[in-house]
Amino acid sequence: MNREFVGVSESDSLAEAAELMRAEGATAVVVLRGSEPIGTLSPAGAMAAMLDADPESTTVGEVMAPPVPTTDPSTPLSVAAQQLVSQGVSHLLVVDEGAAVGLVTDREVLAASGTTPADEAPAPAAEASTERTAEPEPAPADESVQSICEVCGSLAPELSTVNGQAVCADCRAH
Repeated sequence: MNREFVGVSESDSLAEAAELMRAEGATAVVVLRGSEPIGTLSPAGAMAAMLDADPESTTVGEVMAPPVPTTDPSTPLSVAAQQLVSQGVSHLLVVDEGAAVGLVTDREVLAASGTTPADEAPAPAAEASTERTAEPEPAPADESVQSICEVCGSLAPELSTVNGQAVCADCRAH
């Protein structure tokens, strides 16, 4: 689970939310009323709303989508993965006693799943590590290794850490 997620208020302007999403490289923002999640806004949703309304005078509350599905901090990673697939979403909001405390993404589940030994019990979603190293581990000479860029989702032979995300050369250049 990533405890750092982008949150906005329903009264924020669409322009402010879109700028924050862009600046943070967020794949979604959680709309909060205090600490209670009440909706979400994706880059695609923000873009569609901007085409139909004035982004300066339109509030996030007017264009937000319902909140993404939730899970609690004790949910095993394997169950979180099943929730993502069965509900057809890329994010699960981690909620503890009604307050948003983190976000689990499909990319984090995929990354953590590749590092969990099959003979161990799955780690709870709240403890899934999202740490990345700047240097990829060398692969045997006869084996091709590719990883998934956390920004664009493409496969890349080598990733670098930029702002806490594992990114490909193309995304690093932008």
